[in-house]
Amino acid sequence: MATTLRLWFITDGRPGHLNQLRGLAERLEAKVPCQIHWLDISQQGFRKAGRSGLCGQFAASSLPDWVVAAGSRCHLPLLWTAKVSGARSLVLMKPSLPRCLFDAAIIPEHDAPPVSPKILVTRGVLNVMQPTFENRDKRRGLIVLGGVNKHFAWDNDAVLAQVLVIANARSDLHWTVSDSPRTPPGLLEALAAEAVANIDTLPFSDCPPGWLRAQLAAVAEAWVSRDSVSMVYESITSAVPTGLLALPPLRDSRVTRSMASVLAAGLAKGYESWSAGEPLPPPAEQVWEADRAADWLLNTLEGNKHA
Repeated sequence: MATTLRLWFITDGRPGHLNQLRGLAERLEAKVPCQIHWLDISQQGFRKAGRSGLCGQFAASSLPDWVVAAGSRCHLPLLWTAKVSGARSLVLMKPSLPRCLFDAAIIPEHDAPPVSPKILVTRGVLNVMQPTFENRDKRRGLIVLGGVNKHFAWDNDAVLAQVLVIANARSDLHWTVSDSPRTPPGLLEALAAEAVANIDTLPFSDCPPGWLRAQLAAVAEAWVSRDSVSMVYESITSAVPTGLLALPPLRDSRVTRSMASVLAAGLAKGYESWSAGEPLPPPAEQVWEADRAADWLLNTLEGNKHA
């Protein structure tokens, strides 16, 4: 594709949604010349405007080929911008509005999307991770914790016990343990009080931007609590051997089914089937959905060109 691909990305500012958009943007930029402009509606809002007004909001000098968004708050800005600018619309989720309003969609398989040439079905949501196989520190491991959620029962004591078993059984690794905004108070403090020599704790509030991405690309093994779907798929995408901490499901849901499929496919090892002390196996297959999504979008463009 010789010409520059012009893309406008609309974000609601939520980290998970922004991560999806950035993952796609980075892979498109790696493959073809791109001109990308961003609009964060959580920072500056969105004004229904004509073409010149839209160019002003996106700080763009030319109209886009595609407008891309993630998050239901972005649906109407996405549709308005695409219609007025003459661009095509791409939504990175199962939309809450009728799918026929959008030109294309990228939807995780756990949302049970219909079969359509306009829909790419992905394993989990897109993310910014890239598979990394070399230069990993064989002395370091990472454990990242979620917290209270609608899909799995969370118990601080049970999670703490699993972390201690992992650290003691894999004493050859130095473990960094970090939490998240959903983690109940006291868990990291209780872990630090155990004074385990090969454990460091780092609250999420002390993690600089890009910290998790850098860690997943560098450590020898990673454990993730299975309520944290985005972090699970980030870990798998990074190609680091990944384990899932055991959490009892509260109900049958798209999230519990997604994590069951991850384990069934051998993309991660469940704590309940892990033999204490054994190294975690690498994912059974490479998963890089942002890269596949970029190829799909570019192939869609080529197909339309020759239609």
